Amino acid sequence: MRADDWDDGAALVTRMLRIWQAGRALGENPLPRMHEVSAPLVAAPEFVPACDSLFALTEAVLGRSLRPGRCCSRRLSRDEAAMLIMLQHAPEAGAVRTSAAVPHGLPAALRWAAFAVMRALGAEGAAAVEPPPLRCPFGGGPLLERAA
Repeated sequence: MRADDWDDGAALVTRMLRIWQAGRALGENPLPRMHEVSAPLVAAPEFVPACDSLFALTEAVLGRSLRPGRCCSRRLSRDEAAMLIMLQHAPEAGAVRTSAAVPHGLPAALRWAAFAVMRALGAEGAAAVEPPPLRCPFGGGPLLERAA
């Protein structure tokens, strides 16, 4: 996946999260709207269900609702940025170690959901980028020491 493709994919995942959370806040099923928005951009039929699983599993692991940014804002919320970090650095399902960007690792279900979203976007793996400081990208916990 080229950097331009990642930018497009990141924007789409961010939009999916915003639609997902808005639909749920209204007590509606967000999946039809997510499909309507993503269908012209992503051919893979599993993209929307994969996003739904990823978002729901992330909330379950965090024990709280995800907090997306405003619907038309170009600025990412902390949770949106963390979601993109998780997607970009989540190892493929079954990997023993995770990236330094997600120092505490990910539960297997989250790894699979992230893998499914990235595969639906046509991603072949995370871009080589400098890892951020070693702390949970969702804002929990102190700065962690790098493994020697």
